[in-house]
Amino acid sequence: MSLRRLLIIGVITEMLYLSFYFVSESPNEVLLFIGVNAVAFVLYALLVYQLLKLDIPASRNLIYWIVGFGILFRLTLIFHPPVGSDDIYRYVWDGKVAAHGINPFVYAPTDSSLNFLHTDVLPAKMNFPHMRAIYPPLGQVLFFISNRLFGDSVSGLKLLLVLADILAILLLVQLSRSNNAETLRPALRDSDFGVAELSTLIYAWSPLPIMYFGLDGHVDALGIPFLLLFLYLIAKNKHIAAASSLGLSVLAKLYPLFVVPFLFSTTNGWKKLFLPVIPLTLLIIGYWFYWEPTGGLLESFAVFSSTFEFNGSVFQILYAILQSNQKAHLASTILLVLFVGCIFIIKRPMLEKVFLAFLGFIVFAPVVQPWYLTWLAALISLRWSTAVFVLLGLSNLSNLIVYQYRMNGIWQDNSLVLLIEYLPFYCLLFWEIVRGKFSVSSTMPVPK
Repeated sequence: MSLRRLLIIGVITEMLYLSFYFVSESPNEVLLFIGVNAVAFVLYALLVYQLLKLDIPASRNLIYWIVGFGILFRLTLIFHPPVGSDDIYRYVWDGKVAAHGINPFVYAPTDSSLNFLHTDVLPAKMNFPHMRAIYPPLGQVLFFISNRLFGDSVSGLKLLLVLADILAILLLVQLSRSNNAETLRPALRDSDFGVAELSTLIYAWSPLPIMYFGLDGHVDALGIPFLLLFLYLIAKNKHIAAASSLGLSVLAKLYPLFVVPFLFSTTNGWKKLFLPVIPLTLLIIGYWFYWEPTGGLLESFAVFSSTFEFNGSVFQILYAILQSNQKAHLASTILLVLFVGCIFIIKRPMLEKVFLAFLGFIVFAPVVQPWYLTWLAALISLRWSTAVFVLLGLSNLSNLIVYQYRMNGIWQDNSLVLLIEYLPFYCLLFWEIVRGKFSVSSTMPVPK
């Protein structure tokens, strides 16, 4: 693939992201979000396909351009207000509350005790302002730092999240060049420099982290680099540091908790029992700093995890069968726990187990916001799956529900949208399993 072709597609993609600054705030902005996401993904998929199928020149200039454009795409969007989600206003609010010496888990934003903090934007633009804080301690620390540095600025907080995401890109470069690649990616023991370019582009140019971190600013950007650092340290046999990094990832977003049991299989002796304790201890310590006696620490999380639903696949089937939201939540949780238990039992490299755990989470979760898939967007840079790659692109369809909500105030899943989004994914996943492509040997295709 020539550098010229990469530059042309990079410039076109940049123009797509710049187009947000030429559309006024309205429901049509969501349609632009969907359109830009779709076109950018098609261009990106074309590049990935070419890198998979064609000879890659062993030139370091190419990876610099790949990383440079990835950074440019993200920085371009941080100055634009969020479009697909308003979660970042909650982040800004929590940081503002903490900066005034108040535990954000104590009061809901609408509580009269916090009226003196209200502005025309906050909490007016927040979702569920009647609920107390839900995001874990490390996220809360970032929100507090952002307030100290940038006040109520949404762009300021997005800048910090983008910096974390850039760190994830740089970690992927290191992971793809790991000297211990036989531990990290068995299929690439004798791979050349081109693999680093491929791995980096798969994440750096993916519209998911660009749109959902650079534009909408989701806190997942804080957890992903710690998860990648965990994989890097595991590959280097630095188990205690790896377990600590995993703990920080959990403190940013709770999803990596599914990975903690896998630490039992990383080594022998006393470390076998000690390593899983490290991330759990960090999690307990983190929440201890925000402890308050009224139960607000876990109140919103309990409500979210037991009643919320959106864009789930297996969950919607369970809901249709059981005719009960709570029963469907319980059933999907049990299936996920059993799935993670099976991963724990089988002998696979850590990367494979982490990838499967996050895949299982997406399959069984009652709520699958498209930015949840950013974790898989990073992982398939190291462990390829065509089925997951297709799902990353089709997840954009869930934004049609956002458009529907902005137009008429109705937030409800659409069966046809779910079918179009998930059917190709499950068909390809079945094909990968049947053909033996969904295994550790398929970690990443080596460019020909």
